[in-house]
Amino acid sequence: MIEFKEITTALFDFDGTLVQLKLNFPKLYQGVYSIVEKYGLDPASYQELFLIELIERVTQELKKHDPEKAEEFNKEAERFLRKEEIIAAKEARVVPGACQTLKRLKEKGVRVGIVTRNCKEAVEIGLGKNDFVYDLLLTRDDIRPVKPEPHSLEEALKTLKSKPEETIMVGDHPIDIRVGKKVGVKTVAVLSGKKTEKDFQELKPDLIIPAVSNLLAYF
Repeated sequence: MIEFKEITTALFDFDGTLVQLKLNFPKLYQGVYSIVEKYGLDPASYQELFLIELIERVTQELKKHDPEKAEEFNKEAERFLRKEEIIAAKEARVVPGACQTLKRLKEKGVRVGIVTRNCKEAVEIGLGKNDFVYDLLLTRDDIRPVKPEPHSLEEALKTLKSKPEETIMVGDHPIDIRVGKKVGVKTVAVLSGKKTEKDFQELKPDLIIPAVSNLLAYF
């Protein structure tokens, strides 16, 4: 059985990993597409992108011809997304055993970080409603570009003074596994979100577990 005895730092995704946010993604995408249309661009050109990357791409496109319009679009789209995240965070449910897992890791001397694509206010609401303990929180308001680009994990390693080979990245989405592999940390896929084991097989994480509460068995 794989063991994490040498691990000194555990980094966690937020939504789907530690808490469950009831985000209506079709509504989110449709809302952002409507804003894109309002600013004169065709949403169909950006439908292969995740929401945050879509907003950033459209902002850059608009900036080429009208920087002021680009800024207005960015603010409107971010405001819409942030509002929906905050509403969802107020009704967030903690993943069973997540609080206890982070607490036990801290008791074992493991540094704990949370690295997420969500906005800071929503994450702090979701975490604040529950008894989470952690050493570092990095949201999209703290550092860009977001996962799966490596910047946020690199910043986490730097801030926590952690070596990649002594760190794990735990998340419920293939994005979390991809970013972990980019920076050379060990990766743990949890099935507490909407993805199945099959969604992770090609990425070959070091470990796949049902939820974060199963993590302690490997320390």
